[in-house]
Amino acid sequence: MLLLAVSTLLLPACSNTRYLSEQQQLYTGSSVKITDKNAPKKERKNLKSELNAVVRPLPNRKTLGMRLRLSFYNWAGASKKNKGLRHWLGAKFGEPPVLASSVNIATNEKLLQNQLQNRGYFFARVTGTMKVHKRKASAAFEVSTGPQYHIRETVFAIDSDLYVANDIKQTANKTLLKPNAPFNLEIVKAERLRIERDLKDRGYYLFKPDYLYVEADTTAGNFQVDMRIRVKRDSIPDDAYRIHKLNQVFIYANYQLNRTVSDTNLNNAVYYKGLHILDKRKRYRPFLFRDMMLFDSGQVYNRTIQNRTISRFVNLNTFKFVKNRFELKGDTLLDVYYYLSPFPRKSLRFEVGANTQNDSRAGSSVSISWRNRNAFRAAEEFYVKLNGGFESQYTGIAQQPSIYTVGGELGISFPYFVVPFFKIPSNSSTVPRTVLKTSYGYESQKGLLRINSYKVSFGYDWKETLQKEHQFYPFNINYVKTDTFSSVSTQATYANLLFNGLIIGPTYEFTYNSQIGSSSPDNYYFDGLADFSGVLVGAIDRADYKTNPSTILGQTYAQYAKLQTDFRYYHRFNGGNIWANRILIGAGIPYGNSSQLPNIKQFFSGGNSSLRGFRSRLMGPGTFNEKYLKGTTNYIQTLGDLKLELNTEMRVNVYRFFKLGFFADAGNIWLYNDNPAFPGGKFSPSFMRELAMDVGLGLRFDFKILLLRFDAAIPVRKPWLPEGDRWVFRQIDFGSPEWRSDNLIFNLAIGYPF
Repeated sequence: MLLLAVSTLLLPACSNTRYLSEQQQLYTGSSVKITDKNAPKKERKNLKSELNAVVRPLPNRKTLGMRLRLSFYNWAGASKKNKGLRHWLGAKFGEPPVLASSVNIATNEKLLQNQLQNRGYFFARVTGTMKVHKRKASAAFEVSTGPQYHIRETVFAIDSDLYVANDIKQTANKTLLKPNAPFNLEIVKAERLRIERDLKDRGYYLFKPDYLYVEADTTAGNFQVDMRIRVKRDSIPDDAYRIHKLNQVFIYANYQLNRTVSDTNLNNAVYYKGLHILDKRKRYRPFLFRDMMLFDSGQVYNRTIQNRTISRFVNLNTFKFVKNRFELKGDTLLDVYYYLSPFPRKSLRFEVGANTQNDSRAGSSVSISWRNRNAFRAAEEFYVKLNGGFESQYTGIAQQPSIYTVGGELGISFPYFVVPFFKIPSNSSTVPRTVLKTSYGYESQKGLLRINSYKVSFGYDWKETLQKEHQFYPFNINYVKTDTFSSVSTQATYANLLFNGLIIGPTYEFTYNSQIGSSSPDNYYFDGLADFSGVLVGAIDRADYKTNPSTILGQTYAQYAKLQTDFRYYHRFNGGNIWANRILIGAGIPYGNSSQLPNIKQFFSGGNSSLRGFRSRLMGPGTFNEKYLKGTTNYIQTLGDLKLELNTEMRVNVYRFFKLGFFADAGNIWLYNDNPAFPGGKFSPSFMRELAMDVGLGLRFDFKILLLRFDAAIPVRKPWLPEGDRWVFRQIDFGSPEWRSDNLIFNLAIGYPF
C-alpha cells in the first residue's frame, strides 16, 4: 500500500506537462551566457548566478531534481471535487505551473541590463530568446558586459558655506567608495547611509540619507568614474543642519504594554542625578538607571550611544520590552523618554532532556530552577537550581556501569563590577556581571564508586563587544571526595577516575565570535581557556607528590597549569552550504603536588561531538587500546592531560529542513607523565603518527528551534596498530557483520558538533 501511494504521487512528476493545452509550454528556467571576456573568469561566474536570479518569473521549484510541488498541484487538480484530502494537499503543498507565456523577454533584457549597469558595466548589451522543446520552454540570454568602470577618485563636493559641510568632509577618510574599486550602486547607497550614521553621531538628529546624492562622472577616461558626493541644498529643511543636544531624560520603570492606562504622570517622577524616574512602587533603586545611562543631559545627541544604552537595558534581563522616543523642545533640544516593561520578578522553570552516546549509552535529565530577577531592587539575579539524571548502556561491546547524578546550584549575579575599594565604569553595549555561586554534585556509578563535589566561585563575566566575551574567576575552590565500594563484583577499571582533594585557583576564558552581526561568507570562532590550581599554595609549601606531598586542612590539593584553545573557521557558499572546520588544542601540565590533572579537568576523545568514528571517551591515550593490547574491555573511561583534535565538515542544504553532512575527524589524547596502566600513552615528539582518523556521513533535520543530527562514521586510521598498519582502508568490509559491529559507529545528537 505504501509503495502504491508513493508511486501515485511521484508518477505525475514524470509528466508535469500532461495537463497543459496544446498552445501552452512549461517554463523551466533561464540560462545566461557571457560572450566576451572583459570581466575576469571568477567575476563572470558570479555574474551568471546573479543575473539568473534577476530573471522573472522564477520557474517551478525543484526538490531532489523533481518538481514535486507542481506534481501535487496536478494530482489534486485531476480530482473533480473541490474539497477533501486530495484538494487540501494540492492547495497546501501544490504550485501551479509557470507558463512560458508569462515570460516577457524584452522586460527581462532591460532588467539584466540595468543590473549590469548597477555593477559598473555601463555599455552592457543583452539579447534574449525563448527556446521551445516540445511542451517545455526556457529563456536564454546572451550578454556582452563590455568593460567595467572603476572609481578614479571620490570628492566630497559640499558647499563650504553650509553648516554641515565641515562635518561631512571630516568623515571622508571612512568612505566606502575607494579608488580603483569597481562601481557598484549598492556601495553608493551604503555610502549615503554611512554618512548619515556618522552625522547622527555628531548630533544631527534630523539628517536623512535622502538629503545626499552621488554624481558618477564617466568622462574621466580609461573606463574610470569620478564620484562626487553632494548635498541636496534646496530640499533640506533648516532643522537638518542643526546639532541637537539632550535635554531632560524620563524613565518609566514599570510601563505596561498590555494596559490601557499606565503610570505616565510626571508629577510622580523622582529626580536622581539628571534623570526623572517614574517608579511609584519603588521597585528599583535609582542608581541602577544612572549606571545604565551612557550620557548626561546637555550632551550632544549621539545615535550610537543611544542604541548602546537601549542594549544595556535589554541585557539586564530584567525588562521584557525596552523602547525610547525623542521629543523636540525648541530648535536644538531633545527630551528623551525610556519605556521599560519588566519581566515577572520571580519565575519557575522546569526542563526535561535526553542524551545519547555512540557506545549505546542513553539517558535523561530533569532540572527545576527558581529565579528572582530583581533580588535587591537593582536587577540582581538570584537563582536556585536542582537537577538529576541517569545514563545507562543497553547494548555494546564495552559494557559500562549505569550513572546516576543529582545536584544543585545557588547563585547571585550583580549587573556591575563588584571590586573592593574601586568602582570600574563600563560603557559597553552589554552590562558586566559579577557572579557568586556555589554548587554541589553527586554522581554514583553503580556498584563502583560515588563522587561528591562541592564548589564555590566568584568572578566576572563581561563583553568587550558583541563579538568579544571575557570570563575571569579569580576565586575558585572545588572539593572532590570519592568513595569506592569494598566489594566489587565487576572487572571494571576505574582507578584513573579517582581524585580526592581540593582544586584551588583562578580561571580566565576569552571568546571571539565573528558570526554575530556578520553577513560575511567567512567567519571565525575562537575560545581560549587558562586554568590554574595550587599556584601560590604549592610555591609556599614546595610540594612534591613523590617526596613532599602537601595538604590544606588535611586535604591534598591539585597543582597544574592548563591551557585550551578552540579555533573554528566557517565558509558559507551560495545556497547556504557551509564548510566548517575546527582545531582544538589542550595542554595540562601537572606539577608539584600532582602527577596528572584531576579527572574532572582531564581531556577525553571519541563520541558524537569529537572523533565520531570512535566510541565515547575510550580513544587513547596515545597508542593505548585496551581491547587490542589486553583483549579486555574493562575501562570505564580513558582520559589524558593533552589533546589535539581536527575536524572538517561540509554541510549541504538539500530541502528546507533536510541537510546532509560529509565529515572527517582526527585527533587523540596523551598523558603528561608515564603511567604503567596505559603503555604508549605518554606524549612524545612522534605524536603526529599517533593520530586517529575517521570519515562519515550525516543526516540533519533543522527545525530552527531544534536540530537533530544522525551521523555514521568509520575509523580509517587506528593508532594502536603497529606502524605501517595504522591506515585501515583495505580492511573496510561493509558486508561483514563482524566488521560492522567493531567499526561502524552511529551517533545521535542534538545540534552541530562545532
